[in-house]
Amino acid sequence: MALVFWSIIVVVFLAVEIHTQAFVAFFLGVSGVVAGVLAIAGVAFWLQVLVWLGVTGLGLWLLRPFALAKFPRHRYERDMTKPSAVAMTNLRGVTESLVGDEENPGRVRIQGESWKAVTEGEPIPTGAPITVRKAYGTTLWVEKQTL
Repeated sequence: MALVFWSIIVVVFLAVEIHTQAFVAFFLGVSGVVAGVLAIAGVAFWLQVLVWLGVTGLGLWLLRPFALAKFPRHRYERDMTKPSAVAMTNLRGVTESLVGDEENPGRVRIQGESWKAVTEGEPIPTGAPITVRKAYGTTLWVEKQTL
């Protein structure tokens, strides 16, 4: 019966870890494996629980800081206040509508896709060739191409 209990502990905590990525549930689940081995060996349940808690505590204390440093939790979050280093920079396209400053954005077409665009200089008329200089989120900063 204890082996079933520890199997459930392992599955539940590893499933929770997949969704949280905080490296807490992971150590609770892995420690459940150690306790499950003790259950197979016939060790008393109270001792299994103590070992489970002890191994979890050691893992959290010794290994969690390493795991957090090695595997960043939010690798897809970006600071949208800084220009992104995307493949859009230096691409060329054409304006679909008048492109002005941030108060009067326009649209540009690049590689068949339409993007919101602004310029830091004079407004760029419809149909003018442009070059992307930087991107903030999904807004492109463009300038008129000089021939």
